[in-house]
Amino acid sequence: MKRTLVALAALAFAGTAIAQGASFADIDADQSGDLTYAEVTAVAPEITMEAFSAADADRNGSLSEAEFAVLAGSGG
Repeated sequence: MKRTLVALAALAFAGTAIAQGASFADIDADQSGDLTYAEVTAVAPEITMEAFSAADADRNGSLSEAEFAVLAGSGG
């Protein structure tokens, strides 16, 4: 339960930081169509691996545009 609350708090904080910054396409440095942890933290270094993993709904190790939208706080 505590881990879930921490992850949700991290997501809330992360959303504010990313929302002010770059778009999904801007962050996708290799233009692969998904975002790695390295790509996300290059523009938002405050994002923790825990927050990134919580946003990675399909658990494939990267974020789709929809997953990124959740991390960014836009809700999709």
